[in-house]
Amino acid sequence: MRSVLVAVLALAAGFLLARGWWRETPAADPIQVIVTQVKTHAIIEHERQIAIWYRSCPEVVGVNPEIFVAWPGKLSYELELADVAITRSGDRLIVKTGAIRADEPAIPTDFLDYLTTAPWFNFANEQELVNREIARASPIARYLSAYYQRRDPSLVDDFRRELAELVMRLAGALGLGIESVEVEIPVAEVKFPKLPALELCASTTASVNGVPFAKVEDGYTIPFAFDAAAAAGRRAPGGVIAGVGVKSGEAPRKRAPD
Repeated sequence: MRSVLVAVLALAAGFLLARGWWRETPAADPIQVIVTQVKTHAIIEHERQIAIWYRSCPEVVGVNPEIFVAWPGKLSYELELADVAITRSGDRLIVKTGAIRADEPAIPTDFLDYLTTAPWFNFANEQELVNREIARASPIARYLSAYYQRRDPSLVDDFRRELAELVMRLAGALGLGIESVEVEIPVAEVKFPKLPALELCASTTASVNGVPFAKVEDGYTIPFAFDAAAAAGRRAPGGVIAGVGVKSGEAPRKRAPD
């Protein structure tokens, strides 16, 4: 009988201790829950499809040919979420991330098209001339990748919008009463790689999605500023959409790139 009584008292004490411990365990911080859920997504990716075309008039022995060159490409960008920080200010959440990173552009040179004129009136090897243009494709794409990263405000807004909408859904599921989400993405240090020397025909330009981005003057290839968002068929939305606050990106600059 004594052993039974001791066992009952031990169970009762254990129950009381467990209940006290459970009551003292703090509830999970909902903001930290959101941070953890965001980090499980690991990364956000966005792309820009480009189409390049220009007319090249290389100097050869004999009659200079005119080569029309066209090729597609894909510019890819990433935003890692491992270092996301979220703070609350009233009914607003402020999300801070790292900078956007550009991946190596994808250039399917198998899809490069060309059309050449006057092939029989010079001593140039047509395939060698075309191979020179193929070799220029990757450097051109790298330059444009940096240009879009630095001068396309709609690219930044795409990342802001996607992340803000994710955080807003999580906040809604937790019943936090959040009215808007603001995403702050720092400006990345972007250096423009040098454009390769082009051999554009006189009074012509190289174009991306139909928008000129480079010309040749006095034998030098000269890039110039263009509206990257328009060339991508996009516009920076800004404002508040579906309760998700996003800031407009940097407006396109009017000077030539650095």
